[in-house]
Order: sequence, then C-alpha cells, then structure tokens
Amino acid sequence: MGMGALCSAVLIASLGDRLPRGLLMLEGVTVYGLSVVAFAASPSFRLSLGLMTVVNLAHVRSYALVQTVIQTYSPSAFRGWTMAIFHMSTIVLTLGSTLAGTLAALVGARWAAASMGATGALIMVMIGVALPQARRIR
Repeated sequence: MGMGALCSAVLIASLGDRLPRGLLMLEGVTVYGLSVVAFAASPSFRLSLGLMTVVNLAHVRSYALVQTVIQTYSPSAFRGWTMAIFHMSTIVLTLGSTLAGTLAALVGARWAAASMGATGALIMVMIGVALPQARRIR
C-alpha cells in the first residue's frame, strides 16, 4: 500500500497544475472502488498485494486532488473553515465502517468489500455523467 501512496504523491507533486483534476478525482475513486472489488474476488495472495498497491494509488491520488481543489477554490477567508469541514468526513468514514462491519457479519467480508467498492465506483460514474462540469475542474 505504501508503494501506491508514494507513486501517487510523486505523480501529483510533479505534474501540479497541468492535471485535469476533476477527471482524475472521479477516475481515481472509480478505480479505487473497482480495485477493491477485484481485491475481494482475488484468489491469490500475490495478486492481492498488487491490487492493494492499485487501491492505495487511487485512494491517495483522489484524496490529495480533492484537498487541492477545495483549497484552490475556497476564498482565503474561508479556507480554514472549509478544510475543517472536509476533515469532519471521518464521521462519514465511521458510519461507513459500521455499515461495512454489519454487512460483513451478514454476508461475509469478501461480499461486503466487493459491494461497498462497487457502490462507490457506481456513484462516481453517476456523478461524472450527471455533472459534466465536475470533469472539467482544473
């Protein structure tokens, strides 16, 4: 997972403002969800290790890009407030973890991970289709 994070951080830092941020955010979360689905279905430990690299590459890339876009488009006077609200997303993560744990208890960890990943990927595709301006964020 660390290799994926490192590669992603280097990519974002080296390309900077030349990136199509909106498209890469949507694509990153979609790849994250689909690679979690592939990880859940993986029968091989080696394949699972490779997929975890992809999972973290997509996660770090999209998370860093979201933070960059929020800071770029927030007025200076509100940047602190905006980032505080953004970091309150840990509450949403806690709720999602509770849902994932409940789902894992009901249908198994593999199916829970696959369904959560597929749901996230599907939501990102729907956002990309419904909000074409999100793809054009720079």
